[in-house]
Amino acid sequence: MAQATLEVPAPTPTDPDAPLYRHSKRPEWGVGLLAWERGSTRAYQFEDGRLRKIRKGFYKLLEPADDLGDREDRIRKNLRRVVNAADDADVKIIEAAAPFSAQVALFTRLYPGGFEDPEWIEDHRRPSGAPLKRHRGPISEEAREALSQSRCEEALASDGHEELADIIADLLARTDLAPIAHAKAIKGLDPDEKKRYVEAVVQLLHGEGAGDQHFKGYLDTLRALFDERPNWRVATVLPGLVDPHSHVVVRRSAFVRQAGSIAPTAQYSRRATAASYRNFLRVAAGTRKRLATAGHEPRDLLDVHDFIWTTLRTAALEHLGAEK
Repeated sequence: MAQATLEVPAPTPTDPDAPLYRHSKRPEWGVGLLAWERGSTRAYQFEDGRLRKIRKGFYKLLEPADDLGDREDRIRKNLRRVVNAADDADVKIIEAAAPFSAQVALFTRLYPGGFEDPEWIEDHRRPSGAPLKRHRGPISEEAREALSQSRCEEALASDGHEELADIIADLLARTDLAPIAHAKAIKGLDPDEKKRYVEAVVQLLHGEGAGDQHFKGYLDTLRALFDERPNWRVATVLPGLVDPHSHVVVRRSAFVRQAGSIAPTAQYSRRATAASYRNFLRVAAGTRKRLATAGHEPRDLLDVHDFIWTTLRTAALEHLGAEK
């Protein structure tokens, strides 16, 4: 049935409801959109950033991706932008540092059991001894408890801003997800500044309404208190620790490389902004889905963060594609 559907004249990528496909033998490529058809060849743009030519006779390997739900329009729009960008010099496309399959191959060479591998757990999640700065489980649990909505509301109601600011600084000093200088800077705020800082944190984590506005307000507060535009780790570490299923700590260099195979036409500012954070969240969510498709389900976006950093930090690039 799928083959018969694919043998009819192909729709163009500009069609508002142009169908999306997956390659039945290469699910790690992600979803694809037809870019062009010339004679007996069709080219499909896939989510991993690659344009691939498929010859007639192999069209049957492209199966409709009909399980995307509310993600379908967003994926189609992004793929269409990549296709159109080939003829538009004003659109910047981030080239993938490596195929996603190469990242997974490196990951499984290092950790054959994936995210359940004992070495991954020991290195990144929960050690057998005292936790180190690289361990995510204990510090995230502490952050969720210390910065829960009830604890935050209690601190505001009892004028406990200074104490809560010091608790946050202590948390951040015990993880490598934020620079130690930021924890020291929080400690060095005066009482009025700590009150302003804590109110912005509580609004960021638990405020009602649009998340973008809370994130922008938090960035404005950081800029005012610390006299510079906040970098990505500083801006995202608290939501990434407190709610790691919905938010991610951004390491920009590696995350931009990851964007090359997930959302290569989006914009990723050098310093934190709400618009670019939305795009980085798309990258994290897309990475998580690709990993699950490859048989490696992350626990949360902290696992996704560490997967991206492990496979795409500068020191790892030379090992992508290396043989066992």
